[in-house]
Amino acid sequence: MFLLFIKTWAVAALLGLVAGGTDAAQRRPTCPQEIPAGLIRDLWSRTQLLISRLPKDANVLRRLLPKFCTDCPERVIGWLDMKELMDVYQRRVFSRRVVQKLLPPHYSELLYRIQHTLQHCVSSSKSSEWLKIIKKLERKIQKRRDEGALKAVGEFIFILRWIDELTTPTRASSSSPP
Repeated sequence: MFLLFIKTWAVAALLGLVAGGTDAAQRRPTCPQEIPAGLIRDLWSRTQLLISRLPKDANVLRRLLPKFCTDCPERVIGWLDMKELMDVYQRRVFSRRVVQKLLPPHYSELLYRIQHTLQHCVSSSKSSEWLKIIKKLERKIQKRRDEGALKAVGEFIFILRWIDELTTPTRASSSSPP
């Protein structure tokens, strides 16, 4: 009888550990928890500096970025879309020589940190709902070469605003990160 009690207790304890381990895996930090507000603030201020260095004629093109939002019923953008947009910006915008010359100090490291964090916290095998629109943006930037890359830099502040709104939904109406 005592042996049966010990076996039952051991199985219950083992099941508790297994269930606890599974629960801990499900409580993995999400993107809003992994992206520090300081990183967004640093990127925001350095992006404003970068935009101020752009040639004045870089803003004559129409808007490249689609009009997404984080809390409206249509065209809602999420973390998977942010990851795709950051990948496009790394491939087609920030890698261009004309943009590299204008980057403030440590800007590339900040971009790497946020892109790496997005790749780490967005783990989905399905494609973005807005993948066609994001690919169209990539083609536009590529087609316009340096001019398109400079224009895209001027619009990068929108992406940072969307990331900020996704990390702190209560500040969705704010115009800039704190």
